[in-house]
Amino acid sequence: MFRKFTKLYMVFLVGLIILGGVSIFLSGKPSEVERASLEEKAAQKTPGYATMTSLADIAGKHLEEDAILDIQVSPDEMREDALLQLQTTESATEDTLLKNTYDLLQDVQKIGSIETFTISWFMQLEDQNAEVLSLTLKKEELDELHTIRYSELPSITSKYVEHKALQ
Repeated sequence: MFRKFTKLYMVFLVGLIILGGVSIFLSGKPSEVERASLEEKAAQKTPGYATMTSLADIAGKHLEEDAILDIQVSPDEMREDALLQLQTTESATEDTLLKNTYDLLQDVQKIGSIETFTISWFMQLEDQNAEVLSLTLKKEELDELHTIRYSELPSITSKYVEHKALQ
């Protein structure tokens, strides 16, 4: 009789331990929604995140969704250097790219934390994706945008590189 009670007691204890362990495991694990919310909050605190999402929104407003190849923001104390790499069609011209760049820059200049901004356009040439136009503007040059036309962009940039395919 004593053995039956001991076996029954042991089975009961093992069952309670298993049940307790499972309940602790399940209750301690955040749901998918909670985890996504926590990850979003952590990302928002990352330096450069707000600028990166602003650039993505600006590019999405002016261009097709799949035009964005890369966005990089390098925060440094109170300023940020940003790079936006975009894909264009095979039939793009320098004039078209300058118009599109000018429109983008009108919104980019409103992001106050950007000290240096580089925009690079890529196009499929033969069997490779090549950079066909790149412009780098400093904060002061971005502030000059309202005084020029899109065709004058190359004259105010710190760096202007055009691939021979556009010439």
